[in-house]
Amino acid sequence: MTGKNIFFFIFLISLALMPGCAKVQDILLTFGGELATPQYAATPMRVYATPLPSFDPLQLAWFYKPPQREADLGAVAANFSLLILTRNDERERAELRAMGNQSPVLQYLRFEAVMDPGSCQAKPFQNQAAHLEGDYCLLESSHPDWFLRDINGDVIRYSNSEYVLMDPGNNEWQAYFLDKVKGFQADSGWDGLFLDNVDGSLGRFENMRRLLADYTDDAAYQNAVLSFLQQLYTGYFAPHGRLLYANIPYLEDSSAWLAYLQYLDGAMLESFAVAWDNGYLNEQDWLEQLDLAEKTQALGKRIILVTQGELNDQGRMQYGLASYLRVNNGLAYFRYSSADAYRDLWWYSSYEIELGQPLGPRYPQDDRWRRDFENGSVLVDPKNHAMEIAID
Repeated sequence: MTGKNIFFFIFLISLALMPGCAKVQDILLTFGGELATPQYAATPMRVYATPLPSFDPLQLAWFYKPPQREADLGAVAANFSLLILTRNDERERAELRAMGNQSPVLQYLRFEAVMDPGSCQAKPFQNQAAHLEGDYCLLESSHPDWFLRDINGDVIRYSNSEYVLMDPGNNEWQAYFLDKVKGFQADSGWDGLFLDNVDGSLGRFENMRRLLADYTDDAAYQNAVLSFLQQLYTGYFAPHGRLLYANIPYLEDSSAWLAYLQYLDGAMLESFAVAWDNGYLNEQDWLEQLDLAEKTQALGKRIILVTQGELNDQGRMQYGLASYLRVNNGLAYFRYSSADAYRDLWWYSSYEIELGQPLGPRYPQDDRWRRDFENGSVLVDPKNHAMEIAID
């Protein structure tokens, strides 16, 4: 065994002893024939008829603010392939560039809501379109029809929050939003925009137990969102060669996602491979997500796959990572984190495993799914929420 292999073997054993991680025999045990041969070793490899262009099998995405610790900025610069920051993060953006990171940097902006700062003189957050003092007061007094309303005619606010929802289908609101965006994007340091909460259904309002006045079903709401995205994409982003990405939550099926992609360069799936809470997706939902990731990339669009979990849950992290490796065809990014910890840099030794280029697409093997790489293979068992990473 080489010194590198000895180190990696010790690393695998240490992972296996961590809570929630796979057993030792469930992690690959092949080092020059010195250890037990895995049961699937004789399975023929599946290879591409025409190999994909070379790419990094693991591409990480960072969002939505700089890391909490200034000392972590260098690690972000060295290891992340897509950056999403917010207005007022321009200093950190410049530092990341100075450290040699040339990845696209997108500006974060809320799509569905604006902030009511409490008074016309208060300074609002910069993560939404009503970003100047007095903006919200102007909208409230002069454009009440731009606000999203329920069947009782009431505006819709998040509970215990300053955010008020806007009507995505209102043409005048769309034009106002686009005008604001053009001003934001005049800063050449941004490579494009990342829109948050571009909902794929009425699920958000169903959870709030609010019925909308103008949108009685998913199709009506989706059409309104689609018209908004079209206005943004064709009215500014596509003609100016700037990127437009969106987080698309509350998906009932893939139809809204694929429709929205007409007017996006990329999209985020913020609950990938596992449930948002501590649970896991069932096999069918897991397969549908993998299919969606592959279809997105086949269209030439990029996808950000986020697995939600806790810092020390190595098993959950590895399951999300293995699921990602199964479908990355060069246009997918990954992150394992918790929505409450996006500013914390979580780093795992698993990110440093060098599998090399994928030799072919994923394929079924018994009750598992396998993908072969130049230096090994990855298996995922979606029924038992287990995974195996093999290094030759």
